[in-house]
Amino acid sequence: MKILLLSNKVPYPANDGSSIAIASMIDGLLKNNVSVSLLTLNTKKHFKTSKQISDKQPDELALSAVEADTDIKPVRAAINLLDGKPFHVSRFYLKSFSKKLKNLLAKETFDIIQLEGLAMMVYYDVIRRHSNAKITLRAHNVEYQIWERHIKNETNPLKKGYLKLQVKRLKKFELKAITQVDALVAITPEDEKRFRKLNPTLKTTSIPCGINLDLLKPISNQEKKYDLVYLASFDWQPNVQGVLWFAKNVWPLLQQKLPEITFSLGGRYMPNSIVKLQDQGIDIQKEVLDMTTFINSGTLVVVPLLAGSGMRIKIIENLALGKCQVSTQIGAEGVDVQSGYDILIANKPEEFVNAIVDLLGNSETRLSIEKNAQTTAVSKYDNHILGRDLINFYSTQVC
Repeated sequence: MKILLLSNKVPYPANDGSSIAIASMIDGLLKNNVSVSLLTLNTKKHFKTSKQISDKQPDELALSAVEADTDIKPVRAAINLLDGKPFHVSRFYLKSFSKKLKNLLAKETFDIIQLEGLAMMVYYDVIRRHSNAKITLRAHNVEYQIWERHIKNETNPLKKGYLKLQVKRLKKFELKAITQVDALVAITPEDEKRFRKLNPTLKTTSIPCGINLDLLKPISNQEKKYDLVYLASFDWQPNVQGVLWFAKNVWPLLQQKLPEITFSLGGRYMPNSIVKLQDQGIDIQKEVLDMTTFINSGTLVVVPLLAGSGMRIKIIENLALGKCQVSTQIGAEGVDVQSGYDILIANKPEEFVNAIVDLLGNSETRLSIEKNAQTTAVSKYDNHILGRDLINFYSTQVC
């Protein structure tokens, strides 16, 4: 089987959630001896040098990248108000990428062309005109749902009005997309159900994001420098929103109960609102060179998300590292975990505080959750097994 993946960012090195999702998918397919090509945008915001890419990409992968500036700028956003298109996805359409895609389809034949995320649906018409391959959408999230959730917590009236308009357009685009593709691969059963409800005739499956278990293993002897850690990419607004909520509503209560408590916050693209949290006694690390070392420097991992869809790859990675996590229900959504067994779920500030205080003071409970977390990762999120499941879906129901 020959599969072409289209992506809106280069997944190597895989240093954010969506990059990890794409890289893990490729890893799973390659481990099952599938011929995989990747045509990807190399955006200004997430730019990767040729050396960075070549150092991390698998040798078996045929990768081609097209440089692009997809940044959200005031002029572009203003013009978009008049063109009627959803800016969340329309900004990813480039003539140079379209040309590259046409040339590739003229040279090679593929069984499946898999679009990694809704944004790549902007190239649907190009694919249909130049290829007979089956087109599948790997939906990392139900996109419009993320933004509907985000709007509920937006306080700026101008931003709220603009987002409402964009979400309306995005929903229309997403609903059309799931009537056009030959099949949809959701990342969670919850998202698959939502898509099937929107289009009952759509061929669907749910394949979670997996991990390379050879690269992620618990480290028991690393010194714990912090009580709490959280690692995120802050170019995704739900991460910003969640951390600010935690800092305002949970952190002060924790400091009252545990005056010596420590919290380190790491991640790229931090806005000033996040950096300023250092004034509240939160350690800020703008660049985390090694995810494993950073996560293992904390006794607990917190995941304070209030919006989102799909699944949080970081939670899967933390499971594999054998970490005890305290997350909101939305943060853990789509991950097959059970509160009190391999994770703890807390939605209200008081619940977060009680869970964290209890876990920091009870090593027996914490160690049990850590052991169960690693077991869950091994049994449910191995790339090799998940890649095999996807190939079986394509072979039996799509091709």
